[in-house]
Amino acid sequence: MKTSHTYDGLIIELESNDGAQRERARRALEKIGKPAVPLLIGLLSSEDQRVRWEACKALVSIRDPRAAGSLVEALRDDSMEIRWLAAEALIALGRKALRSLYAALEVRFESIFLREGAHHILHALERQKLLEKEGLAVLDTLRYLEPEVSVAWAARKALHSLDRTHRRRGAASSVLK
Repeated sequence: MKTSHTYDGLIIELESNDGAQRERARRALEKIGKPAVPLLIGLLSSEDQRVRWEACKALVSIRDPRAAGSLVEALRDDSMEIRWLAAEALIALGRKALRSLYAALEVRFESIFLREGAHHILHALERQKLLEKEGLAVLDTLRYLEPEVSVAWAARKALHSLDRTHRRRGAASSVLK
């Protein structure tokens, strides 16, 4: 188990001007894996762009669904590189990223960065055949430059569809017990 002292040292290394030192710290956090995810989520809001980048890069490797909401928020980052890494991390999560993505699109549909990132993510998930009908509808609104509010409505429908599917699966698994 890693101590907070170890994490503190790794955070200091992530803030270094030395790229090799930052990479070593990131790789150490990746090796720690899921226990490091709460720390990495917190680092996504760092004022230091390099720290946010390293945190995103580590989350691409770790693939923990707990980071989905924070990664979706990172799709609105000022840095294009961070937005790209956040999208890649969400693609790596597959369907587990969809609830957070749809919820953000429903509320923050006016964000061009969010819409661009969502298009990239949904297009990748479409190629992997991971989107249901409602997800494809969200992608279509993003693909064809529909008015922003159309994105919100499509995302809302997709979110409700995920909820219905989740409830059906929960009911089916309780019947099987």
